[in-house]
Amino acid sequence: QHVAPADPGADMSATTPAPTATPRPAKSPAGRERERRARHVCDRCRREVVLPAADGTRLGDPEQVAAELVPLIGGADREHCLAVHLDTKHRVLRTLTVSVGSIDHTFMTPHGIFRDALLTNAAALILAHNHPSGDPEPSRDDERVTRRLVDAGRLLGVEVLDHLVVGGGGWVSLARRGVV
Repeated sequence: QHVAPADPGADMSATTPAPTATPRPAKSPAGRERERRARHVCDRCRREVVLPAADGTRLGDPEQVAAELVPLIGGADREHCLAVHLDTKHRVLRTLTVSVGSIDHTFMTPHGIFRDALLTNAAALILAHNHPSGDPEPSRDDERVTRRLVDAGRLLGVEVLDHLVVGGGGWVSLARRGVV
């Protein structure tokens, strides 16, 4: 119970009990595992993908990129966005899963796309995402997001070379459509 001092200017610390810390119960192994998984949610969304072609392979045209990426995400039941980081000679540095979304949407924000590209010192990148419906036709939103990412890449000095939309076994290059 709080007791007000008689003198309004008096120090209240003497009359107000100090808060006490309640000891936390020890966590079970299952609780520690849940906590560990919660801390690493971002890491699960951003996992490295190993392409069949070795790092250092030069990716020159959309057919070559599609040959590498379509088998990885073409049959997925949710939208996956991949980013292939390239050096100045367009050789593969690294390929990452940037996001995994739902059956009709995945997040492709400039922050999410370019954070890892800058950390790997990529000079360029190629994006790809799938449509679980099996239809590789890009939506207006796919085109709008791609234009936004191309603009962000120009500002950051990381060129977006292409964005492939994969559906079933087919794909569409937004660079060939003039969007990039």
